[in-house]
Amino acid sequence: MFFINILIVLHDVSFRLIDGINEKLTISLYLNEEYDKNSIEVIDLQNDIKKAIPDIDLQYRTKDEVLEQMRERDPELVNILERQNPLPETITLENIPLGKYEDLNYIIKNKLSILTESQELQGDKEEYFSTYTRQFERIEKVISILSMLQIGLYIIIVTFIISIAVIVYSIIGNFIYYYKDEIYITRLVGGSKIFIYGPFSLQGMMYVGAGFICSSILFLLFLSNIKYLFELSNMSEVYTGNLAVVLFLEALVFLSVGGISGFLSSRRYLKNK
Repeated sequence: MFFINILIVLHDVSFRLIDGINEKLTISLYLNEEYDKNSIEVIDLQNDIKKAIPDIDLQYRTKDEVLEQMRERDPELVNILERQNPLPETITLENIPLGKYEDLNYIIKNKLSILTESQELQGDKEEYFSTYTRQFERIEKVISILSMLQIGLYIIIVTFIISIAVIVYSIIGNFIYYYKDEIYITRLVGGSKIFIYGPFSLQGMMYVGAGFICSSILFLLFLSNIKYLFELSNMSEVYTGNLAVVLFLEALVFLSVGGISGFLSSRRYLKNK
């Protein structure tokens, strides 16, 4: 139970790391010269994107705005370009949810005709203005890694929960084994199923409850002292989830595991008789 709580903290930290990486992923759409912000095709593209992904951060930048942005990156190059601004009008996309990249790709693929593609971005210019296709290929690799990390964390947590269920069932089953004769006698004298199964289920929940309390105390001590344990200077945000809700849900799950284990174990010996 303690290590499941550690995994939940790892899950929280990892997903914040994933979100932080995803926030830095930016897609820039460079328009052909004949298109600008007043073109119907460009307006439709922006509306389609906002409709599919309402939370996306979409910004339209004119040639002059792109030039000013580029000035911060490479002032010397800007001094050359400033004589005749060849930079494209640009739509910048940020804050894209991981699960929405494919939807976004489908929308943009249908509008590639209005975008400047590789044949117009050669040499030094391509270093600063990578085409949409190349941008998405690079981002797709990052997304696949982040998605695998998400799935891996869930698999590990589920595996631990299943392992706990097996361990609890085995321990409670071994304990109830010594009461199999009492179970049989109680049944012979007319004891009801609830009268037989109830105490063992309650007993299983009590054992698991005691274990959960101990593991929770240990986990809370771990959280409050983690910066001292690992000599980390700032661990104020090591866990940003609602700890009370998480512990409550864990208590329900583990108590259910204990109760079901007691029920199944006693039922098994009763059926054998």
